[in-house]
Amino acid sequence: MNKPKIYLLLLCLLPTVLLKADKITTAYNALNVYNYFAAKKIFEKSIQKKPTEASYGLSIIYSRNDNPFSNIDSAYKYIIKTLNCFNKENNKKKLILLKFNLSQQNIDSLKELIHQKAFDLYKKNNSITELDKFINYYVTAPQCYNAIDIRNSLAFKEAKKSNTFQAYSDFIKKYPFSKEITEAQKKYESTLFNYLTKNNTIEEYENFLLKYPESPFTADAQNAIYASSTPNGSIQEYQDFIKKYPANQNQENAWHEIYTLYTANYNTNSFIQFKKDYPDYPYSEIVNQDIELSQKQIFPIRVNSKWGFIDSVGNISVPCIYDWVENFSEGLAECGLNNKSGFINKTGKLTIPLIYDQVEAFKNGFAVVQQNKKYGIINKEGKIILPIDYDEVSDYSEGYAVVSKNDKSGYIDLKGNIVIPFIYNKAGDFSEGLAAIDFGGQTGFIDTTGNIVIQYKYDWAESFKNGLAKVKSERKYGIINKAGIDILPCEYDILGEFSEDVIMIVKDLKYGFADRTGNILISPEYDFKGAQLKFINGFTVIEKNKKQSLIDIHGIFFTGKEFDRIEQFSEGLAAVQHKGKWGYIDKKKKLLIPYTYQSAFAFINGIAKVSKNKKVGFINHNGKKVIDFLYDEADLFNSELFSVVIDNKIGLTDFSGTLIVPCEYDVITELENNILKFERNSKFAYFNSSSKQFFWKEEGF
Repeated sequence: MNKPKIYLLLLCLLPTVLLKADKITTAYNALNVYNYFAAKKIFEKSIQKKPTEASYGLSIIYSRNDNPFSNIDSAYKYIIKTLNCFNKENNKKKLILLKFNLSQQNIDSLKELIHQKAFDLYKKNNSITELDKFINYYVTAPQCYNAIDIRNSLAFKEAKKSNTFQAYSDFIKKYPFSKEITEAQKKYESTLFNYLTKNNTIEEYENFLLKYPESPFTADAQNAIYASSTPNGSIQEYQDFIKKYPANQNQENAWHEIYTLYTANYNTNSFIQFKKDYPDYPYSEIVNQDIELSQKQIFPIRVNSKWGFIDSVGNISVPCIYDWVENFSEGLAECGLNNKSGFINKTGKLTIPLIYDQVEAFKNGFAVVQQNKKYGIINKEGKIILPIDYDEVSDYSEGYAVVSKNDKSGYIDLKGNIVIPFIYNKAGDFSEGLAAIDFGGQTGFIDTTGNIVIQYKYDWAESFKNGLAKVKSERKYGIINKAGIDILPCEYDILGEFSEDVIMIVKDLKYGFADRTGNILISPEYDFKGAQLKFINGFTVIEKNKKQSLIDIHGIFFTGKEFDRIEQFSEGLAAVQHKGKWGYIDKKKKLLIPYTYQSAFAFINGIAKVSKNKKVGFINHNGKKVIDFLYDEADLFNSELFSVVIDNKIGLTDFSGTLIVPCEYDVITELENNILKFERNSKFAYFNSSSKQFFWKEEGF
């Protein structure tokens, strides 16, 4: 081709090139005057030839809200295309693009704006689906992190609303890196445990432990097995539990309960026999120590305002160096010095240092201690079982203790583990596997796993005893069983105490009696005078027309026209009153002891207290005087002695009426092994009733 033709061709092509460039310029000019229709049409036609310029223009149009083409997803699509195309352009071309304000900085700014607008839009819908769309589409948006958090939060709320272990499991699998994953895991474990043990059976808990040995609720399952296996707290139940569940964490508790129950009287013979009967007891050193300590009998004394201990013959066992001491309990005694408290054993050794502000006596191997107005629990080795960080701590009951913190109460086990969280306003001791708790001002019952057994619907409730508990609702009292079923409905003003499986009921100032099944044995038709009456030896007292009678559970009366008042039978005799005088009749209504006395009381160990001429004495079954009528008051002191009072001073007589101790003392207390403590004018002394001699007296006594 010759040169003239080439020039001619170039001249023909030049207008076309200029025209194309002019289209992009025209589009941006249209965009600048908000002629979105014209600008969009040109950009779309130019997208193949001028992708950078056209994509940028389209992203601007779609990102704006002032035109009908507004679409944030399209804006994002084209800004990403702009960015990709722009990065491929050479520096010369990038300089040319500046005339359209098309630069890296402006692209980034527009992309940030699109990100924010898209996030605001998708967030506004507040749904998991919409947020997932944003997260999956706007992969370069920094707001994805916020979107993920919001989406996860919404998903967790849905899981909590469902509140099933499957819902939490699905959440954990789908959102393993969410902020809620820890709580979700806890919820999963909790709901799974509750679902698999919903019937609260031993078999369910056993299966749970086999299938989920790593669950944080294994302890709860083990505790539930322990509680269900030992509902009555008997030695046999604990023995069976130890044999059947050797890996259960409550093995130590079970052994401890056996030991505590077997040696409840804490005497030497009990410990020795326990050692013979339980050679496999894993804590034999404790038994040996208790045998040694139980054989040692010592008593608190005070010398020059300091306290120590002496033995039963008056020898000093613990020097008088303490500001105060208490009696021994389970081989240890509380003591205090310089406003600090601890424990000593019977050798005088300070086994638990004087570091506490207050301490309480050991019970079942544990003691409550106080520091800085907070409470905790220690064992006999001084080890802290429960940190000293609680507002209140109760004694253990059935292996659990109530603890309170920040006005809320929960429960701990014998190891100090919190087994039931601090969610209750008030909490009672466990009794027969259940505890009364107050939640939201209403009272119900939970089991040892914290499960609600009897709903919160009472104003007050008493602990279960022999399968029954008193409850109060709308100022009336009733009785329920452990299933929460009414035995007696809440319609009584007063309920007495069970005696011989019969309880007094009071309604509208009339009293009667019911049995343990709720059967009304004696209708409430007798005038209530304030005394709480009980069945004794098959009878109770009733009063009608100012005359008293006895009545049995069948409603059969035992009465007589000649007596006005009658007391219940004791040792085959009943005290009766006739014309202001008292005597005794037998069950055939025969008067065996004539109407002689101003007052008469029940027979105990073959003798009864009576009064004559405002003086008190004692008679036997034949009406023969055992103790003369010399005293202002008298009572059986023990199996060998009577306490007698003259002018508010106490003395002692034997059964023959011989005055063993003159009436010179303010208080006389029986301790152990025939040892008595006498108090007079704030001083005290110890007396051996066998030798009838004092073996120690405080100076000034």
